[in-house]
Amino acid sequence: MLDVASNLDDISKTTFCIPYRPQEGSDPIEKLKRFIPPTSSSQDYDLENGLELRFEAYRVAWKKCLDRMQGIIRDLQRSTVKAVVQEVRSSYTNILPGLPHPELPVISVINPGLGTSFMENITTELEANNSEVDLPTSVGSSVIHLYPPDLPNLSTGMRAIISGFIEKDERENVKRNSGASMASYNILYLAAWYKSWAKSGGVPQPNLVVVLHDFEQFDPLVMQDVFHICSTQVPLVPLIFLLSMTSPSSNYLNTTYSRSTLSLLRLRTFSAPSGIHILQELVVKTFFHIDFEPDIMIGPAILEYLQDYFTRYNSSTDAVLTLLQLVHLHHFTTDPFSVLVHQSPSAGVLSQISSKPFLEMLKARIALLLDDNDDAMNVEDWQSLATASVVTTIDEARSEFYLRARNIRKAFGVMLRIQTVLESNGHKGLEWTLNAENSGRVCNVLLDILRGQLSRDVKRLGLIIKKLSYDELRAVVNSVHRYVFTMPPQACSEEPEARAHIAYYYSQLPDGPHVSTPEIAAHFSNWITKYLGDKLLPLDDVDLWDVWYAGITPFPSELINPSIRASIIAGLLRPHEFLEDLEIRVVRQRPIPKALWELPDTSILFKRYLDSGKMVNVYDWYEAFKSVLDTQRTQLLEAAAMSSGTPSSSPRKRGRKPKNQQPLLDTTEVEEEKWGIETQARFIRALHELDYLGFIKHTGRKADHVLRTVFDVDDAE
Repeated sequence: MLDVASNLDDISKTTFCIPYRPQEGSDPIEKLKRFIPPTSSSQDYDLENGLELRFEAYRVAWKKCLDRMQGIIRDLQRSTVKAVVQEVRSSYTNILPGLPHPELPVISVINPGLGTSFMENITTELEANNSEVDLPTSVGSSVIHLYPPDLPNLSTGMRAIISGFIEKDERENVKRNSGASMASYNILYLAAWYKSWAKSGGVPQPNLVVVLHDFEQFDPLVMQDVFHICSTQVPLVPLIFLLSMTSPSSNYLNTTYSRSTLSLLRLRTFSAPSGIHILQELVVKTFFHIDFEPDIMIGPAILEYLQDYFTRYNSSTDAVLTLLQLVHLHHFTTDPFSVLVHQSPSAGVLSQISSKPFLEMLKARIALLLDDNDDAMNVEDWQSLATASVVTTIDEARSEFYLRARNIRKAFGVMLRIQTVLESNGHKGLEWTLNAENSGRVCNVLLDILRGQLSRDVKRLGLIIKKLSYDELRAVVNSVHRYVFTMPPQACSEEPEARAHIAYYYSQLPDGPHVSTPEIAAHFSNWITKYLGDKLLPLDDVDLWDVWYAGITPFPSELINPSIRASIIAGLLRPHEFLEDLEIRVVRQRPIPKALWELPDTSILFKRYLDSGKMVNVYDWYEAFKSVLDTQRTQLLEAAAMSSGTPSSSPRKRGRKPKNQQPLLDTTEVEEEKWGIETQARFIRALHELDYLGFIKHTGRKADHVLRTVFDVDDAE
């Protein structure tokens, strides 16, 4: 409001001040200041053992989420794993007759998206079949794993293959004459051992499976010789090569190996599921499925980053697991209130003196919630809140948040089933894409749900339902009926009204030929629109929502993509902080700064590097480095003398020395010469490390000078 005394016509004034005078109680910032206690730093109001409690809560929450996602990954892998195992077991039992020569079975597994656990599940399944030898159709398997460094040349590679099987499956009743042993890289040695091993083990023709991980990195010249040698003993030695391919292309073998080599092989190619469909399955079935309730709900910013990272950089389940683990870890380490995720501290714990800052901040948060409904709330009111009422408020907020999260999952499940029925009947429905080939739209739908921007889709879905025929409407109602009545007990008990409505519409649409019923479609459309609108409520409207919900918190990308320059400089300036023992670290106590002589040699040299100009004189640099090492030597000798019980003379008292006391640095000329050589060697080593890190640049203008490459370093001291 402009001051009445202000004269806007005064030409001598160039500006006029219009002060901001909000009405009392209308400014949210002023309202917030009334309740925030003096302690505002997150560490100031943490519990006494808050770090340990939050880490334990993180372990429980992440293990629950990890077990769920690993189960989803196993479901995605199951069909491909079963096909690969069946192909391995039938490689020597289902051979095409009439071949001019036996072929060496080679199975290529293209695994771009399912992570390292995919091959582990295949090999585990193969080795588990060894216990089923009582079945006439079962074939045992002995599996070894080889990596590119294991096959640098032909002889070493053959030795690795042969010794791998012999050392793993050698039995006591397999006797060998050591004096008549053949060379360890001779394939005939493996054939003789296999003949004896198969007889002694009682396994009919067990297969020998060689798993080659990262097959594209093996030397093709070595591998084509390995294939040629192993093919000479087929089928006497039932070798099977299982190739783990990281490239999504299936033409690597055809483009890399010669036709003569490929003619010796019987190639079979299997491709694991890949693409955005994997991310959709993990996210939907972990955070938006009614059968599972995660402890921490991800927010739209995290989901958006997860989708972008998966499509741009790393389309692997391992990357998804890593990112979600960092989300959980970041959530539990940044907010002291995350200790309330699973259960609330008892009133006795909150009443302790050490928990007073934590309790005051909790009361302030609750006071803000009460102030939304009561403008008369003041500082004295929130300070007088009982501890028991604080615990009750937390428990109620937890129940309310998980209830709203379940409602979102219910609504999404209903919409997903309606959309599936519409697509199966030829309708476009919503702008969702549910097939595995192009399913990126579903992740965008999840973003709209978390942001509360799905009201338009809900209204459109209601309009589409009104125009459905009798059979199509009946299919939609049947699908929703099956979903609502097969929910978990807890979720099902929360929907008595919805179950009654669905049962009514289900009874009004019996099976058989019927005419269209627009009235039923209109009533069902209105009810389903209202039902979805009531369920799809934002999660950040719940009290204390940030305890269980990541919200708009951005993904901590610096944890997986840190600044290399800042990390290197921080490691050189404060190396002891990177070597700190987290088990004994005191959280509230700042680390004691180390003296210059206590730092490693490279850090000492880097500190002196920062004190110089653009060009550094190497000799002066060495002298400054040597002076610090001399101080370090003196300090270490004094510490050793004190630990051994030998008193040291004070430099300020020039009295008579006690008997049997030797000077602290009473060194000979030989020892000084050795010390000088050691100092020079340590200087050269530290200099080379800084040169390797790119901190210095050599110049030909001055042979005894080097150029600095890094300037403007903050916090150098």
